Amino acid sequence: MFLRCLLVPTAPGIDPTKRLDAALRLGRPLHAHIGVSFMAPGPEHVLAGMAGLVPMDCATIEAIERGVRESAAEAQAALRAWCAREGVAFEMSGGRLDATFATWTELSGEVEPLLTLAGRVSDLVIVDRPDPAHPFTGRALDTALFSVGRPTLMVGETVPYDLLDHVMIAWNGSLEATRLIGQSITLLHEAARVTVVHARTERFEEARAADLCGYLRWHGIVAEAVTLDVGDGPSVGAAILAEAGRRDASMLALGAYTHSRVREFLLGGVTRHAMEHARIPVLMAH
Repeated sequence: MFLRCLLVPTAPGIDPTKRLDAALRLGRPLHAHIGVSFMAPGPEHVLAGMAGLVPMDCATIEAIERGVRESAAEAQAALRAWCAREGVAFEMSGGRLDATFATWTELSGEVEPLLTLAGRVSDLVIVDRPDPAHPFTGRALDTALFSVGRPTLMVGETVPYDLLDHVMIAWNGSLEATRLIGQSITLLHEAARVTVVHARTERFEEARAADLCGYLRWHGIVAEAVTLDVGDGPSVGAAILAEAGRRDASMLALGAYTHSRVREFLLGGVTRHAMEHARIPVLMAH
């Protein structure tokens, strides 16, 4: 699958700069289009959440609409300034297919349906690590992972200058990890180095890192197989992140939520640990 359309969803009060940087560092070698979608609730959604707290009159609705317009204008101006700094063409619609460019759209409504539809006509959704101070970030990640059907790149504290310098794949043979590999072959082709890490747990013999390396070789991707001697539980996630640090990985790729989300929440898990602690970007699919 080609990665030509990268979606960066944003909202009032959200700074997308790190995600734009990640999109550009992926987009340039792939000649990908960076689509920035500004998503803001309409007056009816804002008022629904404030029922009984403010008068539902024309003045209130006008004030909400004015605030959204001002936020959108500020966000678009910030995107234009970023494009100017980075030498990226800013287009209101389409651009050249042999160069990376950015587009801007404004959408009104709830995050989940807006991002679901926008993500399904994109190849990759780039989101922030969830931040309790900004509910949009958590809603965007959940929607991207569980409703869109495309790979999701979660950007954490840092964005390596070369995201494709060393991609480390956490492999366990799960359906989620398999989908991620199939949807990310083009990206893996561009990686300077690929390492497949498999943790030795009670289900270790069901899938081996060497088997995935053999599959990737048929696609022209040379990968190194590494086995981690750890036990089951949250320590698996910690061991994978530690290995990524030791090997200077620029991106971690793993399937998302192999078990039910309730079990992941109660027991921890590799995905949750990576979401909460990974410093490098994490590529996921469900």
